[in-house]
Amino acid sequence: MQTIKIIFAATLTAIFFCLGCMSEAEEMQENVIISDKAQFPHQELIVYSSPAKYSYEDFLHDVKILRENYPTQIQVLKLCDTADGREVFDIVLGDLNGENQILIFGAMHAREYITTQIVMRQLCESLNAVGGNGDNYRGVSAAELLQGLTIHFVPNSNPDGVAISQFGLSAVNNPALRAQVAAMSDDLEQWKANARGVDLNRNFDAGWYEFIGAPYPASERYKGTFPGSEPEAAALIHLTQDYHIKRAISYHTCGALIYWYYKQSGNVLTESQKFAEEISRTTGYYLDDDYTAVDAAGYKDWAVYKIGVPSITIEVGAENGDYINPVPQSQFNAIWSRNKNVVYATAYNLKFE
Repeated sequence: MQTIKIIFAATLTAIFFCLGCMSEAEEMQENVIISDKAQFPHQELIVYSSPAKYSYEDFLHDVKILRENYPTQIQVLKLCDTADGREVFDIVLGDLNGENQILIFGAMHAREYITTQIVMRQLCESLNAVGGNGDNYRGVSAAELLQGLTIHFVPNSNPDGVAISQFGLSAVNNPALRAQVAAMSDDLEQWKANARGVDLNRNFDAGWYEFIGAPYPASERYKGTFPGSEPEAAALIHLTQDYHIKRAISYHTCGALIYWYYKQSGNVLTESQKFAEEISRTTGYYLDDDYTAVDAAGYKDWAVYKIGVPSITIEVGAENGDYINPVPQSQFNAIWSRNKNVVYATAYNLKFE
């Protein structure tokens, strides 16, 4: 199993964040809910400035600020290294040993990078909520909903691919990988895979053997050499298996719907449907149970079918009826309006339904 490095602030003194100076923690922090209403540093966070392209470097900048301002509320776990020298991070709000844990991740498909901003904003607003600044959801305060829960936020699960879609060949650090990427596609803005040409959402063990897709590494639909062959997919597999994940959300574009079904039965079927209905209620996205309408071997399919974790795929970006990838930044506010309460709706479903 891949080693997970645990990175967090040991004291209230801010620790300078850089990729080359991370160290392993000696002990796990316990979940701490602050009671005072601390000032949230919106003005310092790039994610709140609505950049045209929220880059990997922007993401690291914001993580550093969050760690400095919330040293006892979050832990930053390094999940894996990517082929092109970046890292995938899990930002954890809550107790790693807690019984009720939620996973929310974005940008598995590279060109769908607007979902990184959605997940980062959800993290920020959740920190606001545990500080006593959140609103109510269905008559329950956000702070109460999050009390006792652990939430894993993985905003950018495919940083190499996102960099390729955002900035083209110049973003590929490794010369050999750069040459391979150049040979795979001449429209890098539409890139979906990781830097090795593996479609991460075709790299899970749910219909993987039956799925055909591309026969060799490509910008999309190449499933890899075996389920979990890619470090980014393997990291999500281990995270889901190693912690008490009770609900999982995978963000994608471009649509305005929720996929929730893949051959699950019994209690998992019942819980999955209730979960999906709760998220549909708060987002306004309709439910789609036709798993044959999309390619197999995705995370949600694996989670519900192989390990029994109620999971959904939320497709954003077509709120106004346009289906454009990458989703223009001009649509972010409409997407956020629909998804701002997803964390609280998930907590409500887990606690009360």
